[in-house]
Amino acid sequence: MKKLLSALLLFASSFASAQTIAPENRIVVMGQATVEAPADQVSFNIYLSSTDTLSLDKMYAEHKALESKIVRILKDLDIPSNKISYSLFSVGKRPSDAEKDEDRVWYFEGAQEISFTIDSLRAYAGIRDRLIREGIITFGSAFLSSKEEEMKKEVLAKAVQVAAEKAQVLAKAGNRKIKRVVKIADTDDNDPMFINYSNDTMYAAAAGASGREEGTLIEIPQSISLSATVKVTFQLK
Repeated sequence: MKKLLSALLLFASSFASAQTIAPENRIVVMGQATVEAPADQVSFNIYLSSTDTLSLDKMYAEHKALESKIVRILKDLDIPSNKISYSLFSVGKRPSDAEKDEDRVWYFEGAQEISFTIDSLRAYAGIRDRLIREGIITFGSAFLSSKEEEMKKEVLAKAVQVAAEKAQVLAKAGNRKIKRVVKIADTDDNDPMFINYSNDTMYAAAAGASGREEGTLIEIPQSISLSATVKVTFQLK
């Protein structure tokens, strides 16, 4: 039994050694790529905030009124429930800005974020104006693409291809050849990193400050850029 165990350990040790690639027989290359697709969606992020210096109940009642208004607006706009997401309501107690402690006033503050997505760029301006007219004075919006998952696959393939081409050039310069890919990761050895450039816009408009426009920038075609960076380790012949 001891002989069998020793033989197995020796085999495992030899196998592990065979799998180890010496540093001089490998090359590590970074690959970066970017792909674009037409924007065909818009996301909205609404930030609800309510405060009161005296009563937690009054602050909460103010928040519930804002929340009810948002629910009514989303129903009026026919936003499907599967396109809406929201954070849980959070509440805290914060001091006001004051140079002296005796002048500082503590107040209750409640906060919640509500997000929704629309599948029509043409509807963007109308929804934006509706939110402002209803007194929803702090919200953000960003362009999105329904093809983002396809873009992720495409940009990863391109990033690896870029890394392979760089590795071929470097190996040739050193009179070597690429044998195979050993490992693919990002710079932190995690999953490949994606960056979505979506033209994020924040609004903090005064209630009722909207007006009819003859034209809108949303009529100009927009595109979404998705970038990925990978680190590829190649074994050299």
